[in-house]
Amino acid sequence: MKKHFCYELYKNLAIWSNNSKLEYAPCSYFAGPRFSTEDNHFDLTKVWNHPQRKIYKIAAENDQPVAGCEVCYDRELAGLPSRRQGTFSLYETFFNKSELDDSQGPIAIDYSVGNLCNLKCIICMPENSTSWIPDHIKLYNETNQSKYKKYNQLEIIDLDLLKNLKYIHFHGGGDPLMSDHHKNILLQIKKAKGLSDVRVSYNINGTFKVSKEILELWEECQLIELYFSIDDIGPRFEYQRTNAKWKKVQDTLAWFYKNMPPNHLFYISCTYSYLNILYLDELIAWKNQNFSKNRLGDDTKLLFEQVERKCTLDAVSPKFYNILKKKFNGVTELTGVLSRLTVTTDYIPTAFINYVEDLDKIRNTNWRAILPELALALD
Repeated sequence: MKKHFCYELYKNLAIWSNNSKLEYAPCSYFAGPRFSTEDNHFDLTKVWNHPQRKIYKIAAENDQPVAGCEVCYDRELAGLPSRRQGTFSLYETFFNKSELDDSQGPIAIDYSVGNLCNLKCIICMPENSTSWIPDHIKLYNETNQSKYKKYNQLEIIDLDLLKNLKYIHFHGGGDPLMSDHHKNILLQIKKAKGLSDVRVSYNINGTFKVSKEILELWEECQLIELYFSIDDIGPRFEYQRTNAKWKKVQDTLAWFYKNMPPNHLFYISCTYSYLNILYLDELIAWKNQNFSKNRLGDDTKLLFEQVERKCTLDAVSPKFYNILKKKFNGVTELTGVLSRLTVTTDYIPTAFINYVEDLDKIRNTNWRAILPELALALD
C-alpha cells in the first residue's frame, strides 16, 4: 500500500452546504481548499473535471503527500486507523471497484446537508447547529447571524451524472432527517439508475423517526447504515446533547429496531471529550444491554471519535489517568481510547472548565452537579 495513495481522490466527492452556496472537496475529512459554486446547482461535470483534482491524483500516484489530507497521515503516524486506509476495503472489497478510471463520475458522495438542527450540543457550534446560534451570540457577543446559513439544498440537474453512484453518506452539522432533502436525493438516484446497488449511510441524533415512504425507499437500497450520535446516558446525555430527551431517544431507537427493513445495520457513534470520558464504560454497558444487535442479529458497533475544539480531551493529569485506568480495568472496548491520552503532570483543562462554566451561566445549568465525578477528578 502506498503511503499517500487514496481511493477517495478518484471515486468520492464531498459536498457541503455553506453560506448560501455549495462547496466540494475529495472527502469530508479533507482540510485543504474547496471548490465552490454561487448557487445550489450541482454541476458535477465541472467539479469532477476541476484541474485541482488532477493535481491531487498525480501527487498520490507518485506517493507524495496531498495538502489537505493531513488528518489521515497524522492518525496513521499515531498508529490509529484512518479514513484513507478504510477506503481500500470499501472500494476493493465492498464495491469491487479498484480500477482508477474516474471518467464516469463519482462512485460515492459524502453530503453534509447543512446545520439545520434541533439540538445545541455542548461539543458543537453554530456552524453545525442552527439551535446554537442564540447561545453563541450571548457567549461571544456575536452579531452576524447570516454567515451561519448553511442549509441550502443540493440540486442535481443532469441525472445521468448519478449513473455510476454506489454510495451516498448523509451527515451534518445538522440532522439529515429534519428535512425531506435526503429523500429527494434518493428519488433522483432512483430515477437515474435505481437503488438496488446503492449503499446509504446517515449520521443522525436519534430524535426523529421516518415516514413509511422513507422506509420503502430504504428497502430498495443495497444497505442502509444508521449512525446514532450518543455520547452518554440519562441526565448526562441530556446535559451534553442539549434539547434532547434520553427517554425519547431510547423510544426512537426501539422504533427503528422494530420498523427498519431487513437491509440495515446500526451503529452508536460516540464523540468522547472531558464531558463523558469518565462514563464511557456505562455507555458500553447500556449498549450491550439495550441495543447490542438489530432484530436480525447483526451487531451494533460502538465507534469512538475524539471531539475537537473547546472540549477536546488532549491531555490528562496522572491523577485523572489513574482514575480512568482503574475504572476501565477489564473494559477492552476502551483500551484504544486510553492509549491515545497524553499524561501531563498537574494538567488542568482550564479552557474547557471556563467554557462550560460560561455556557452554564447562559443555559442555567451546572456541569459540576451533573458530572460530580468529573469535577472531583479535576479538582
